[in-house]
Amino acid sequence: MDEELREKTKKTAEMLFHTLKGGTGFELWKKFDKNLARELSMFFTGKLYSREVISQKQRELCALAALTVLNRVQEIRAHIHAALNVGATRQEVTEVIFQMVTYGGMPVVVDALTIFKEVLVERGEWEEQA
Repeated sequence: MDEELREKTKKTAEMLFHTLKGGTGFELWKKFDKNLARELSMFFTGKLYSREVISQKQRELCALAALTVLNRVQEIRAHIHAALNVGATRQEVTEVIFQMVTYGGMPVVVDALTIFKEVLVERGEWEEQA
């Protein structure tokens, strides 16, 4: 296995998901097929998520938009953490979620905002807005 790719995968995963309690999908994948889980992680995290064409913040806001419309609640949680971990502001995350009303409808926006609030509470960053 390519040691450089392994280190890049580990570094990128740590940067994005270090605040996520319970781990990422990788932890579940490993329980079913450890070798395949490693290969998937090396591709997604080591190659795709670490590309430098767009910033990590842009990448995470794009992921959050897509996941909101698809209503993938576990992944929304993971990528909200990741977006905040790479410098997205609370206002940017909120705006991306609200913009998805056009493409996914209000129910998916409400679900994503609910998850966002839960993440902020977990991180000790929740404060009511006036």
